[in-house]
Amino acid sequence: MLKVRGDLCIGCGLCVENCPRQAIMIVSATANINQNRCNQCRRCLEVCPKGAIVELVTVSREELESTIASLKFQADDIIYKIEQLQYQDNTKVK
Repeated sequence: MLKVRGDLCIGCGLCVENCPRQAIMIVSATANINQNRCNQCRRCLEVCPKGAIVELVTVSREELESTIASLKFQADDIIYKIEQLQYQDNTKVK
């Protein structure tokens, strides 16, 4: 599902001009996507100069937990490598 971040939208209308389904209109200087008309072609996302249109992706709890665990492992590995480099630098100085 595509969504407009109102805090980033400048109401330029490029998304409206590029939408093949006329699913977007400017309301109170902010783009608004009619989800019933939108076919998720992502043209609006690609033309938005401010990155105000984002794609919301639904993920399961298991997928999220797996991703978090993977990122934690990667972060721990990076921290370990940094500590090893610092240790090597400290032993060279002495």
